[in-house]
Amino acid sequence: MIKSAYPWVDELSGPASLAQMLLNNPGANGQPRPSQKLCAGQTLLCKALGLKVPMWDAKRFDQELLFVEDVGQTPTQIIQTTRLGIPSGRDEHLMYRFVDAGYAPYCTRNPLRRGQVEGRDYFLI
Repeated sequence: MIKSAYPWVDELSGPASLAQMLLNNPGANGQPRPSQKLCAGQTLLCKALGLKVPMWDAKRFDQELLFVEDVGQTPTQIIQTTRLGIPSGRDEHLMYRFVDAGYAPYCTRNPLRRGQVEGRDYFLI
């Protein structure tokens, strides 16, 4: 399950794709969001891609509608940490969130933010 992303511009998805994503998902003030925060979380990702729940609800994935490609980028380090938005008492302590360390500063909540302790709040894989 993809819960957030970072805009990727290449030959297939060029500057026009990024421009459309910026139009789909403006900031609260109506201005374009910084591209590094454009898809920082499930809601922002879906909004930037123009995805609506009814399009996908109870349906199989259709790569004709949404193409997901492995671009061959391999993380040099992965951070394992707790998931976001899990209500108290619902296993909020379980470390089921995995973040490419190179993109941690652009996360909804940076797992390496001040006050976080390796071995307690996150693990480096």
